[in-house]
Amino acid sequence: MEKVEQTKLRVLREAVQDNLEGAHRTKAKAPARRKLFFPLWIWATFLIPGVAYLLVPSQGISTGSQSLPNSAGVESTARPLPATPEQASEDEALRGAPRPLNRAVVPLAIKRVIIDPGHGGKQPGAISDSGVSEKEITLDIALRLRRLMEKSPFEVLMTRQSDQTLPLDKRVAFANENRADVFVSIHVNWIEPREIRPLETYYVGPSDDPAIVKLATSENRYSGYSMADYRRLLEKTYLDARRHESRLFATTVNANLFQSLKTVNPELENRGVKMAPFVVLLGTQMPAILVEVSALSNAEEVNLLTNGDYREKIALALFDGIHAYAKNLSGATKKGS
Repeated sequence: MEKVEQTKLRVLREAVQDNLEGAHRTKAKAPARRKLFFPLWIWATFLIPGVAYLLVPSQGISTGSQSLPNSAGVESTARPLPATPEQASEDEALRGAPRPLNRAVVPLAIKRVIIDPGHGGKQPGAISDSGVSEKEITLDIALRLRRLMEKSPFEVLMTRQSDQTLPLDKRVAFANENRADVFVSIHVNWIEPREIRPLETYYVGPSDDPAIVKLATSENRYSGYSMADYRRLLEKTYLDARRHESRLFATTVNANLFQSLKTVNPELENRGVKMAPFVVLLGTQMPAILVEVSALSNAEEVNLLTNGDYREKIALALFDGIHAYAKNLSGATKKGS
């Protein structure tokens, strides 16, 4: 045992001496032996534990799609876990081109409806040759519409409930402050030539049509807005995302009105859905429409409008249009949900 210990000490001493002397060794044979013996001994010191480490199985499982080198520089052979159908579907969706969001994904219920009877008080609106005023017709139709809607899950508010003067900015503020889901402004037109018996519905937007510009100028006369306010509202028509929904709303209501009224008023002309810069459409913060349900410039239309049953039919058609839009928007199957 003592001889073995002496041998180890000798080997260690020679190794240290060999490193210190390097190329200046004077004995050729002995240093050559030490050169060969020292590297093998040193490498064995590191090689044996390294081999043992590599032979020990790894305790981790890689879930990546690529194999990564480990600390010894050896590539891992662990296979990635197979992707679940949900993961595969998600990856495919992320790689695909962006698509518009389907409205059915986020159901939006129409709950609060603002009804705006056009004109009122000192602002009579259009007046027929026989003295029938627009403000009277619009208020009566609005009250009938409210009665119909109160029997459904809708919550209904009116900008005016009597013959009162109400500036347009107050109507807009009322709708916005009450956080309405939709806004419906009811009007009766006056149009030349008088033989025309028009039905038309407007949503927010600019127009180059001289007749529409003239009508908007007349309707906006008592807006209550300053020039700066009006310019700000006009700028919104080019940026506001409400325009798309307002157009869909107007299209639905106009179609229901025409289909319903045509049965008792065959001469009714569907003039369709149009854009116009009416203040009540510009300033409101929800989908909004302005409906010209008839024209007081035509004598036959005046006769129909003075009939309570016809006004009831207009109110019912408006209700059906609002309900149809709400149903389409939310994707629901029950009324007003």
